[in-house]
Amino acid sequence: MIRNFFINVFFLLPVWVIELVSLFSKDIKREYSFDAQSKILFALMPKFDLHKVEDKEIPKVRDSINERRKDIRLAEKTKKNVETKDHYIGNNKNLLLREYIPYKTDNDNIILYFHGGGYVLNSVDTHNATVSYFSEKLRTKIFSLEYSLSPERKFPFAMNEALDSIDWLIEIGYKMENISLCGDSAGAHLAASITHHLANENKENVHSQFLIYPMCDPGCNSESSELFKEGYLLTKKAMEWFWDKFRRNLQDDENSSFNLLLLNPECKIPKTIIITAGFDPLSDEAEKYAFLLHQNNNYVKQLHYPSLFHGFASMTRLKAAQKAVNDFLSEYKEIL
Repeated sequence: MIRNFFINVFFLLPVWVIELVSLFSKDIKREYSFDAQSKILFALMPKFDLHKVEDKEIPKVRDSINERRKDIRLAEKTKKNVETKDHYIGNNKNLLLREYIPYKTDNDNIILYFHGGGYVLNSVDTHNATVSYFSEKLRTKIFSLEYSLSPERKFPFAMNEALDSIDWLIEIGYKMENISLCGDSAGAHLAASITHHLANENKENVHSQFLIYPMCDPGCNSESSELFKEGYLLTKKAMEWFWDKFRRNLQDDENSSFNLLLLNPECKIPKTIIITAGFDPLSDEAEKYAFLLHQNNNYVKQLHYPSLFHGFASMTRLKAAQKAVNDFLSEYKEIL
């Protein structure tokens, strides 16, 4: 409780004061300085060795994270009301799809959103404020999927649930050409795994994909994964742990819907925007994925925020994060 109090007080401090205090303790890598406000927030947040958690303890850890997010508000509130409706879909009507309806919509396209958390953590609820913020800024309806998590449900279970949710959206009147996929981290991987699957099956694909610092490579052996292996919220050991919980067997590593870097050069992927952060262990693999799309003559744009970190999109109370999110949402809105 005391820690939460100090974190909430921290957000009241003017950024110029924080930058002044941090003037002589800058964290510079690849010629860029880590955002000063983010650096102090990380120092206030509890440290946790996620990679040491045993499978039987995972449900308890999920509950703890969900409760902690209720106590600490990291995302900005919407200025206008965003209405939500919960739909339960699937054969057993047990798959939650939350609809976000902004005060005004500008187009006929909708977004199917997948939350991050390494396929192991988080939920529609943990990302509720983030998705509401996105919906208001984009003035677009968003449907957020509560897909099943690992290790209880491994690859490709979540992908199949996501495909079911697309079928449901089509059943209620939306067209494939009007559905854009969006997600952060594991959610971005899930979005891309769907576009890869549909392309490999020569099926009609979605309108576009917007991938926020996607996990792409189960090898976790890029330069950035080593350079930013700890100290920036997401660690290399945690990332290896996430992949291990999600993977059924080593053969999954040869599947292009699991390992995105195995993209089939013959596949046409929908219009893509990829968001990367400078102090993110996943930045190099996401950039490599962007290059593969470009090399295969797909439309792709990469937006890079060099002073930020993995997870910033859900922390818009940080001034630099909010500025970056507003910037990339304006780019997203242009292709919707």
